[in-house]
Amino acid sequence: MKRSSLRGFTLIELLVVIAIIAILAAILFPVFAQAKSAAKKTACISNMKQMTLAGIQYMDAFDGYVFLRYAACPSTGPQAPFNENNMIWPGLIQPYIKNKDIYNDPMASGSKYSDSWPTRGEMSIGQNATITGWYWPTNACGEMIVPTASQMALPAINVMFATSPNGPTANGWRGYLSRNDAVNTTGLALSNRHQMGTVHSFFDGHAKYYKTVAVLGNPNAPYRCDDASIFTGMWWLDANAAKIKWNITDPCIQEP
Repeated sequence: MKRSSLRGFTLIELLVVIAIIAILAAILFPVFAQAKSAAKKTACISNMKQMTLAGIQYMDAFDGYVFLRYAACPSTGPQAPFNENNMIWPGLIQPYIKNKDIYNDPMASGSKYSDSWPTRGEMSIGQNATITGWYWPTNACGEMIVPTASQMALPAINVMFATSPNGPTANGWRGYLSRNDAVNTTGLALSNRHQMGTVHSFFDGHAKYYKTVAVLGNPNAPYRCDDASIFTGMWWLDANAAKIKWNITDPCIQEP
């Protein structure tokens, strides 16, 4: 009887193959993860650019005035019933986009489009909180200060949107707004979910990625200037390494 010349792999050979596969996986998986993260960052930049262009179209249609953070009494915020008459800013620029998916940062977990006050925390891209964020107490409601395009000396560095931390509104998250004095916290803050970085957009229509540390304001920076007519006390938001302007309402321009 003829003996077969076929034989299986030895245990040593199988272990060597498994070890090689494990080494390759350890090398390639981080590369794949970085590629996926980079693709989501690119998508976020594209989304934010479209949102910014919609914001500019809104301003063109309303005599240059910036869209409000919410269409309601400034001192109290929107009150029930929540409808098209007291929407937060996404609902105001939505007619110029007609695509709700682009309001979400692809890297954000649990992010949802919202145009209503009760769910404002779930947004993952926020309007610059210093836009229409200051009030004069001239009446019971308070008068909201709304800047215009003509008041912006440097629209290419004036921030319109930035990636923001998101979560349930009831837990303190305010994803519909962003500000550069904190990172990944409830309330007003930035998110660094993009490889320790954030995406910003500006009033000239462009969007750009930054390392979050470069855009954080420095409250301990040497005092430089404030506009006495609109004193916000937060001039230091503009004291950042990226030299971009967050404090839109205060027209004082930080020197490089």
